[in-house]
Amino acid sequence: MDKFFYLIIEGIKNTWRHKATALTAIFSLFILLYIIGLISIAEKNSFKVLQYLRSKYKIEVFFSEDLTNEEAIGVIHKIKKIKGVKTATLIDKDDALRIFKDQFGESIIDLLGYNPLPASSVVNVERNIRRPLRIEPIIKEIKALSYVEEINYQGNLIKKIENIYKKIAEYIPYFSGIVIFVIGLIIYNMIKVSISSRRETIQSLQLIGATKLFIKLPFIFEAILISIISVSLVFPALILTSVGLNYLISNFTVYSLHLHVAPSLFLWLLILVTLVSVLASQRAVSIFLK
Repeated sequence: MDKFFYLIIEGIKNTWRHKATALTAIFSLFILLYIIGLISIAEKNSFKVLQYLRSKYKIEVFFSEDLTNEEAIGVIHKIKKIKGVKTATLIDKDDALRIFKDQFGESIIDLLGYNPLPASSVVNVERNIRRPLRIEPIIKEIKALSYVEEINYQGNLIKKIENIYKKIAEYIPYFSGIVIFVIGLIIYNMIKVSISSRRETIQSLQLIGATKLFIKLPFIFEAILISIISVSLVFPALILTSVGLNYLISNFTVYSLHLHVAPSLFLWLLILVTLVSVLASQRAVSIFLK
């Protein structure tokens, strides 16, 4: 146990001896971990944004004029069974009359003497599908139903929104991988600088029979310490960023969205950077000890 604490203290001393290098590494890791944190927040909250936008998708289905309310209810049940449909609300001929009067201030019966407005339905799609939603198959199945005369929907807009989400989901892993690789390079180069300054000490330890693990551990602890400091700075920065973005969204947009930073993100970042630090520092020391 005493030996273990000695190695930890040596790691702390190494960090203190190379303050300039350590501070540069901490700042660099802070920036990179902050970027990874933002990517994680974006990935998790982009789906929330997509769910919100999907809640605004509206498919308006207009039925034949001679369709009775009972027959319309039957068609509605068939629409609800279509894959990708969440709800389908019937707007019967009487509802259509009231909507017309609310919008135009006049009764169409007073104007024409009869009610020409057909029954219709407002269809909402599923919001919780992780993969991009394909609206065309839904429209095709609705069109194939009896008594359906016309369908109105914002096809191009929906396609653009779903394609953007698809690209975000595809490219985030690659970008995250590049950032993680750069983190490894920073740790690797920092440890190399630390090793170079203690070359003679390491050689002396080898001459008196010190094991490779005994020599490696102080440098590994040094990398872990710098990683912990960096993560400790990143998490408050991410929380402040989310608070600022939530303020802007709530005060300057019409969207009812709330960005959230999960506490598990702190643990995830800590595990990630610690693992990368251990591997990179171990590699740097191993090359020197060969």
